[in-house]
Amino acid sequence: MVTLSRSRVVGLALALLAGGLVLALWPRPEPSVQEAITRKIIQMTRAAEQKDIGTVMEGVSARFKSGQGWNKEQVRGVLVAQVLRGQWVRIFHTGLDVTEVSPTRGDFSVKFIFARSEAQELEQLARESVINAWLVEGSFEKEQDGEWRVVEARNRQLDPSELF
Repeated sequence: MVTLSRSRVVGLALALLAGGLVLALWPRPEPSVQEAITRKIIQMTRAAEQKDIGTVMEGVSARFKSGQGWNKEQVRGVLVAQVLRGQWVRIFHTGLDVTEVSPTRGDFSVKFIFARSEAQELEQLARESVINAWLVEGSFEKEQDGEWRVVEARNRQLDPSELF
């Protein structure tokens, strides 16, 4: 049976703590522009589905302008009307394409499908589901605080033949 002195136990614990801190604080490589924007769109889509408008709006820049001339606050109003009303149960995204414009800017194109359905995956949408779909194109920029936010977007409603 091996017994360790109190000082050895403390030394071992400190070594483990130091190793854990080094791993936790070790610099991680920055995600690519495509990866950062893709993550942000997925995060915002999930937040919208959970009716968490605050998290969605954290991803929208104060400088935002839409193709319709809307600013950030007008977008918030539209989202509140659409998401909190409870009409849409599921939100899917498909056809996501992100192009790096510069290290701090990327353009995107994505189709959002809003459905009154219990489907958990896009492929499960039943014929009886009520859906509404939009193509959204725009740009994200990495702002001074290091966060990626959408700065401009255009949208158009999609015909059912354009969904898949």
